[in-house]
Amino acid sequence: MSATMPLFDKTSCPCFSGLRRVRCCGLDPAGLPDPANHAVLDPLMEKARTARTEGRNREAERHVLQILDLAPHHRDALRLLFELRRAEGRLAAAEALIKRIASLDPPAVLAHVQHAQLLVNQGRHAEAETPARLALQLAPRDPTVNHLLGIIFTETGKLQAGERHYRMALGFADQRDPALIGNLAWNMKQQGRLDEAASLYEAAFALKRDNPRGLAGYAQVQAARLRLDEAEALLAEAAALAPADRMIALLGVLVRLHRDDPADALARIEAVAASIAPQSLVATEFAAKGQALERLGRFDDAFAAYQAARTFQRERAGRQFDPAPIEARLAQVKTTFISDRLSALPRPAPIAGAPAPVFLLGTPRSGTSLLEQMLIQMPGIDPADTRGPLPDLARLLPALIAGLGGPEKKFPEALVETTAGEQRDALPMLAQRYLATLRGSATIGADSRFVTDRGAELPWLIGFAAALFPDAPVIHVLRHPLDVVLSGFAQDKLYEGNAGVTLASLARLYDAQMQAIAQVRGQTTLRYLPIRYEDMVRDPAAALGQVLDFLAVAADPATLLAAPERIAA
Repeated sequence: MSATMPLFDKTSCPCFSGLRRVRCCGLDPAGLPDPANHAVLDPLMEKARTARTEGRNREAERHVLQILDLAPHHRDALRLLFELRRAEGRLAAAEALIKRIASLDPPAVLAHVQHAQLLVNQGRHAEAETPARLALQLAPRDPTVNHLLGIIFTETGKLQAGERHYRMALGFADQRDPALIGNLAWNMKQQGRLDEAASLYEAAFALKRDNPRGLAGYAQVQAARLRLDEAEALLAEAAALAPADRMIALLGVLVRLHRDDPADALARIEAVAASIAPQSLVATEFAAKGQALERLGRFDDAFAAYQAARTFQRERAGRQFDPAPIEARLAQVKTTFISDRLSALPRPAPIAGAPAPVFLLGTPRSGTSLLEQMLIQMPGIDPADTRGPLPDLARLLPALIAGLGGPEKKFPEALVETTAGEQRDALPMLAQRYLATLRGSATIGADSRFVTDRGAELPWLIGFAAALFPDAPVIHVLRHPLDVVLSGFAQDKLYEGNAGVTLASLARLYDAQMQAIAQVRGQTTLRYLPIRYEDMVRDPAAALGQVLDFLAVAADPATLLAAPERIAA
């Protein structure tokens, strides 16, 4: 051995656990000691526990680092070090440690749960699904595990799956948990089931009311139900419990805007700005300020606020425009939706007794929400809003094709594989699932004749929608491109590829989506009606009448528009 060669590697682990790299993320499992010999370290572990209990954290840390240098998979020492690093906010170290604990035999439910919770607390909900599923495999009737999955699925847009696990958690729990009931209420709100959400919030508050975020959630439900006095009362109660909570303050601003009181909304947001100076407002607050200024006719100031919101996203949040995902989706549409390739697609028949989807097509901020609100004034037309299951079905199609014996291809290329063999059943199966999903979420009922779908991904998926429902009406809301881009810039949404951060990138998103729509229209047959946003604003009765005629619905549009505004149940 060379005289200069070190006897051992003292390099610290880059995860900042405090361990040597070779005893942490660079561990060689082949060199581990027999766990049966861990007992010899029990006296040192007891000293570590005592030090931790008595608040002598540095002493506890020193002891567990010694233990783990000798026995890198000592479960109790790893857990105590994990608790220390998590409490210190050293999240990379905490994550590395809990993953190691979760990998040990025998598997422990708690380790998987804590791994998932650590990711959820960082907003990494999609990543948290894997450890949460592992926990569920070990403890399928554990209410905590099911509650955690409910949160993860709700936050990743899988609302019905989230609802299912929340309800399972309620069924398995020994007692009523107000936090769980409140989370289910928020899920109902996200599904548009506002009456159910309100009832659940009331049940949660009957158990425990001093929950400012829960009160704020209920306020959003009441605002959506147009019960603005109740919404403001709830927000005032929440603000009294958490006076420094900026999310609650922002909701108060938004309610004032909903009441068409931009002066008070501006005063509130400026009060927040003064209270946090020299700290900056965040993007959502700047956007709300811009809306208030715009309504007050201070257009230059409003645009400056919108610019500040987008600057915050770019420079403080690190959001930069990446055109790659947009260009990739456009390329996929152009190579897949070619008439010669699609001519042999099976044509699913209309589903007897089910409402017909009406696809409200448009780029972001084009006016599809206005058209939907006008249409649902007609009894028998129910809104799926932006919650239609089309994106989920697009992700499901490749697995379904492969499961039916076809080749493994990605979407949308997999669509072409529905032309032969058992795979011809795929599109009718997915059409059935589309309607079953809406029925399961109570979006449609026995009296529904039509269901409107204005999903954000429709510009990319309209060809897929037409493949599932060849006779479905497609109503394309067109708005001047400059208005679309400026309206998008005035939001705090990021859109695909972070396109929202500049006017130029929003224009690129608009152009790409319009190209995708043109490609599908030129290569497939759609039951298609274009309608201009400007016409809906200038003469709403005439515009609604044109759409109702297209749907073959007999009704007086002026009477419908004069009726009280309909809201989701």
